[in-house]
Amino acid sequence: MKTKIRLAKNCSILIFFGLVLLELVSCNKQKKAAAFNPRLDTQTKCKIQIAGRYQNFEALEAEFDRFNEFYPDVELSYTYLDNYKVTISTALAGLDAPDIFMTFPWMLDKTNYNPLLDNAENLADTEATGITLSAINQKLLFYMNDGSLPMVPVLCAANGMLVNEDLFKKEGVEIPKNYKQLIETCQKFKQAGYKSPLLSHNSEISIMSSLIFPYFTKEVMNNADAITQLNKLDPAAGEYMRSTLEWVEAFKKYGFIDLDECSKIKDNYSAVIMRFFEGDVPMMLASADVVSGTKKREALSEAFTAKPFKYSFYSVPVMSKGGAVLEVPSVEFSVNKNGQNLEMANEFLRFLLRTEELNNLAKIKRLITCSTVFSFDDVYAPLENTEHLYQLEIGILDNTYTQLRNAAYQVLLGNQTIDEAIASYGKY
Repeated sequence: MKTKIRLAKNCSILIFFGLVLLELVSCNKQKKAAAFNPRLDTQTKCKIQIAGRYQNFEALEAEFDRFNEFYPDVELSYTYLDNYKVTISTALAGLDAPDIFMTFPWMLDKTNYNPLLDNAENLADTEATGITLSAINQKLLFYMNDGSLPMVPVLCAANGMLVNEDLFKKEGVEIPKNYKQLIETCQKFKQAGYKSPLLSHNSEISIMSSLIFPYFTKEVMNNADAITQLNKLDPAAGEYMRSTLEWVEAFKKYGFIDLDECSKIKDNYSAVIMRFFEGDVPMMLASADVVSGTKKREALSEAFTAKPFKYSFYSVPVMSKGGAVLEVPSVEFSVNKNGQNLEMANEFLRFLLRTEELNNLAKIKRLITCSTVFSFDDVYAPLENTEHLYQLEIGILDNTYTQLRNAAYQVLLGNQTIDEAIASYGKY
């Protein structure tokens, strides 16, 4: 009898806590729903068109559904534009112009994109737009000289390397944490029969961005005069590349990157991923944009399906104290200030630029979040303990990195000496 009473009491307690739990869940749902407060009439009917250069953008379409919970009669659509660099200007000039369009940091120092940016609303004017920027990592924002903000980041990327962690365990090798260990690790893999411990698509973008961008950035980041001179493409600024180019020349002599093997990879996205999934590549130089395509392709790789392995994204430890990850927005959005539905376009961006949505977007796309609350996919877990550099905060613009990348690649190929590459600064 006592046993039955005890059970009854326990059941009552369980029921009580169950009801409390249900109440908490209910409250959390209400709080979540209340986290975004619509500013416009929720019965508004209109169409919001977004144009971009991603062929598939399921992550954004998922945000459409979430936005429609608040504005059910707003029809949102995403259009991929082929040859985006050219066609976006034509699209904005047309009768059916997009309300929101993709922009990128590499547009900032190229005058031919000025008309495009002139079409963009000033998102720094938060009073007029209603958009709050506080959820965004402020180091990813780039204000123009007049204080205006024509674009805001929604996804972030970085350069580094995909690491086959199972292969490291198999060979009894530690994942390197600094330059000395990188050399030792590559030597061990070479001795174990791996022709190219570091592999990549055979292009200056794929190889040099991961290897040297953080190294070079650390060299000049505290020298404002150097950055100004570099951004102006002053030929004399080429001298600031010397130590980086010397590093490239020294690293080349080890033979850890087999360019013949790299040349067999036909493109720097799908082919890179599928080659890595063959399972015999210790380290694949890649960008986070490449990482974003890995999940979909796991099932497409017979080798990976037959023998899956754990892989993660690391910075390349090219410096004596380790590596660093150089972050830059992968996708930014601008609002067409001449759009027919300007208020609702701003409202969608106000919705999207919240921690919850930015993290959700990054999770689905498998890129790095732009929010201040880091929510890393497991594949990016190693970056949590890595030094983060922010290109736009430091102020080094795209043309500078393009010059560096080309100069370093010519040195890597042996086509130019260090002095010749330095003398070519501003000419690529």
